Amino acid sequence: MEIIIEYVILENFLISLLILKTTALLSKEKGRLFCISALISGGVTVVLPLLYITPWGSVLFQIGLTTIFLCISFKFKTFKKFLQLFVCYFVSNLIYGGACFFFEQLFGITSVLIVLSICVFTYILIKFVMKRYMRKRNIDNFYYDIQIENLGEKVHYKAFLDSGNLLFDPLTNNPVTLINFRVFSSLFKSINIEDIIRKEQDKLKTLKLAHYISLNTLNNNSKILVFQVDRILVGEKIIDKPILGLSLNSFNNAFGTDVILHNNFVTEN
Repeated sequence: MEIIIEYVILENFLISLLILKTTALLSKEKGRLFCISALISGGVTVVLPLLYITPWGSVLFQIGLTTIFLCISFKFKTFKKFLQLFVCYFVSNLIYGGACFFFEQLFGITSVLIVLSICVFTYILIKFVMKRYMRKRNIDNFYYDIQIENLGEKVHYKAFLDSGNLLFDPLTNNPVTLINFRVFSSLFKSINIEDIIRKEQDKLKTLKLAHYISLNTLNNNSKILVFQVDRILVGEKIIDKPILGLSLNSFNNAFGTDVILHNNFVTEN
């Protein structure tokens, strides 16, 4: 079988480059000098078959080679960080090796170009999944389990801490936490949505400090009903006499929650 050395070097260079980039993605470390490590890997791939190495010697050789790649491509100060990078590098090898093996067994692929295309596609897929995962993880950091209490009623919801919510009540100068009608109706069962729209004073006077304030958004300027409840618990933090604002606009689809905490809500004293 004819083997073109240039193709072998190029193939292993590109695959090694993708493995190192994937290692950086999985470990969330910023790498460097990936091309140098990949060139070494491509050269070693050509030389290795000419050497007689026992199976155990091959394992030790691969560990040593991986250590060299990681030392060239990443900065680490602790052995723990090195182990993390080593595991990520090993997992990256398994991912690309598994992807190539799967397509080779399924479709009988032997073309270098197709193998490289599979590896590039695998890298793009990993990058997409990691980006979605990190985005979800970052968003999850802004969700809080809260309990709203008023006149003996206690309701539990998932709340989103919105840095864009800078709404203050001009009457009390307190920050306003926005809720939708689902939360409102669980606290005040005797008040329906028509009472809110028509501003039925007989019904609204049962709310503490009930009044309307302006809510400016990108699309319009509207009035919302704000009122006071006994307290809100955010984890172990207790906020006495907070101001809630009832928004009749649906923000559940955008935030996946029924409560939007004020920007400085969790840092209040």
